[in-house]
Amino acid sequence: MPVTALEQQLIEQTQRLREDMIAFCSRLLQTPSVNGVHDECAVALVIAEQAQALGLHVEVVGENPQRPNVIVSTSSESPTGLLLVGHLDTVPAGDESKWTHPPFAGEEADDRLYGRGAVDTKGGMTVALYALALLKQYPEALPNGRAKLICVPDEESGATGTLGIKWLYDHGLLEGKGAIYAYSGDQITLGHRGLLRYTLVCHGQSTHSGSAEWQERTAGANAITGMARLLLELENLRFDYSTAPHFSQFRTVITPGTLIQGGVSINIIPDQCEAAVDIRLTPEVNRLQIEALMDECIKRVETERGVSFTRTILNDASATLIPDDATIVQVLESVVRDVKHKEPQRVVAGPSNEGYLLNERGIPTICGFGPEGENFHSIDEYVTIDSLVETAAIFALTAHRMSLALKL
Repeated sequence: MPVTALEQQLIEQTQRLREDMIAFCSRLLQTPSVNGVHDECAVALVIAEQAQALGLHVEVVGENPQRPNVIVSTSSESPTGLLLVGHLDTVPAGDESKWTHPPFAGEEADDRLYGRGAVDTKGGMTVALYALALLKQYPEALPNGRAKLICVPDEESGATGTLGIKWLYDHGLLEGKGAIYAYSGDQITLGHRGLLRYTLVCHGQSTHSGSAEWQERTAGANAITGMARLLLELENLRFDYSTAPHFSQFRTVITPGTLIQGGVSINIIPDQCEAAVDIRLTPEVNRLQIEALMDECIKRVETERGVSFTRTILNDASATLIPDDATIVQVLESVVRDVKHKEPQRVVAGPSNEGYLLNERGIPTICGFGPEGENFHSIDEYVTIDSLVETAAIFALTAHRMSLALKL
């Protein structure tokens, strides 16, 4: 659809916010929020304070005051059309000496902002916040409700949503006619693969490695080699490529032994070994099928090696996909065409995120769209500055057109 005079004003105004967005995004990057190391309270307060300074309605709420959610709205009342989502926590920086720019300095270089979380998702939260601030200046842009941003904690531990999405929903604080999870990239991510994670424990029998009983295998059972055998069996399981819409490039993948530990001394046969297993699911494969295959492998190894296994599930996130004709898809596509002058590509993501939780709660969600950048979960993560400005305009226009398209 042609860009209206109001929409052109919104686009032009985002250019005037460029330096403010750079400064704020840099400040977020300078506020470490590594999952398992820092609570998210500090970065949540940075967002809340800036939102208040921009004249937006702000709530900081949650089960754990040190790990809160930040809810930012263009107004304190009326139904929500577009819901923007980001997560406050990041993965670790790894070996900081390998970074060209320090991971928590928020340095600008070559039209990029560098730092851990730049694209996952501090850049996305930056543009979402300033898109809301822009809409606040033009109340006529939202004739049928408001736009909202939620910034949640504890996503990087496995997208369980316990402190974030689930808590907000259970307390009546989660709503929207359509949502965008503000990750990086200009592809329209309609869904993502599922995620299962398990802890496996192999139980053996300890004995002295120099004993005659161990030599003759009349005593002792090595839990580490028993675990190794099981992990190799799981690694050798193969699945066909998906036939589900948009998933054809993916298949279910079992990655065993991403973490492993066991043994107590060099001269003692280890009686216990623990390992983690990461599994990515396409829509054709479910938890029951995976566990049936695991049980078959476990039974073979137990019989062969004289060990036993216990299994504990850590994460269970289903594969998810929203309809091609969902309003949020249609509206975002139209905005991308008008702002970027290109046809957006529809995809699904290999990694999982909290999009499935929003979909399960009746909010059709784009599981990834935001400012462009590279190296998430790697060294020298960065977001491009030009895309901060452009994406703020896209989010603002999407909120505007959602408001027009939906009778709230």
